[in-house]
Amino acid sequence: MDEPRGHREDKRRLMLTQVLRCPVLNPAGTEVGRVEDFIVKLADGAYPPVTGLKVRVGAQDVYIGKGLIESLEPGAVRLSSHTIRTEAFQRRAGEVLLAADVLGRHLVDVVKGRIVQAHDLVLAPGEGGWLLAGIDRSPQAMLRRLLPRRRRPDLRRHAIVDWRDIQPFVGHVPTAKLLMPLQRLRRLHPAQIADIVEGASHDEGQEIIEAVESDPALTADVFEELDAEHQVEFLKSKSNEEAARLLERMAPDDAADLLGELGQDRRKPVFELMSTGQQHKLRKLLQYHPTTAGGMMSPDYVWVVADATVDMALEATRTDDKAPHQLLSTVFITDHEGRFLGSVGVVELLRADHSAKVGELELSRVSVHGNADFADVALMLADYNLTALAVVDAAGNLIGAVSFDDVIEPLIPEEWRDRAEASTGV
Repeated sequence: MDEPRGHREDKRRLMLTQVLRCPVLNPAGTEVGRVEDFIVKLADGAYPPVTGLKVRVGAQDVYIGKGLIESLEPGAVRLSSHTIRTEAFQRRAGEVLLAADVLGRHLVDVVKGRIVQAHDLVLAPGEGGWLLAGIDRSPQAMLRRLLPRRRRPDLRRHAIVDWRDIQPFVGHVPTAKLLMPLQRLRRLHPAQIADIVEGASHDEGQEIIEAVESDPALTADVFEELDAEHQVEFLKSKSNEEAARLLERMAPDDAADLLGELGQDRRKPVFELMSTGQQHKLRKLLQYHPTTAGGMMSPDYVWVVADATVDMALEATRTDDKAPHQLLSTVFITDHEGRFLGSVGVVELLRADHSAKVGELELSRVSVHGNADFADVALMLADYNLTALAVVDAAGNLIGAVSFDDVIEPLIPEEWRDRAEASTGV
């Protein structure tokens, strides 16, 4: 673990479970109470300083500030004064209790894009006192935390994650005053954020969804990656207007799938609040079963007519802002009436004479009807080594395109996803 600067090899590092419920001793060595919790103030991207202790003295909990702490050691806390304040402990704004609010809970590893569990917490000395330096997510740490102190084995194995790589959930902490920061989540791919949401509790997932909502485009990207169950779950808390705005920003094929998952009481009102253009796209998709080519396709793609030049086709690719990235490597060719003539890869266009007409190039003339089933689509992509496949109607008009990722994802066995989650610690 990359510990606080200047303490990389410091042997005075402590685990929280080594000092919880341990005696608090005055300078004479007399026990004055027991450690109930450690108090820190969270700060984005920094090691939170320990500001004090919550100590059980007699029948009540009292606060002992860090200025009175002479030393921390396994099994005991030593004070520098015989005198302590005896007022009942009360949380103050910005305070987080390590045992009550962090220990044993889920947190986000924002470097690896996964959920981890804090089975123990690492405390390290710093220039101004003790700091929260990291978490131990190892199963051995869970045993240290759950077993009575006298029965704990000597477990030396750790799986330490530096606290600077961690973002805690704080929605359950009324005094934290620190929201899940959008800037840290932006470092992750939308698919990673969706995986975290799916692996979290509802409240934790809601905390992440609320954090990304200030970036509508990122919110739409995350919703596209969520499974249908979680999409519907987090749409429940949104008004019809909010749901319509979200679906507006999603890729049309993903928006159509999600719209189909909504109950009848919401489907029509949400649909009617969307723009005319998006409604038109969704109508085209909703007339097909979701597992057919028409249900899987995107109505947004790059196309030009046959007498366009190669330069014009490349410019169409460069300026397109609607088609999914997966479809930007293919340009579809039609006649002036919209009938499909073929497709060509961008690489082939780059290699061709830029003044040549695209209709004169060697085109792939493969397409599928909108009612083609999933197996036909998958086999066609595989047999012809395509990354994108044209979808046509009964008259041969180009109506959409299916990309390779639309086929790959449904083919991934569920047990593979479990294996991936286990390997990353999610």
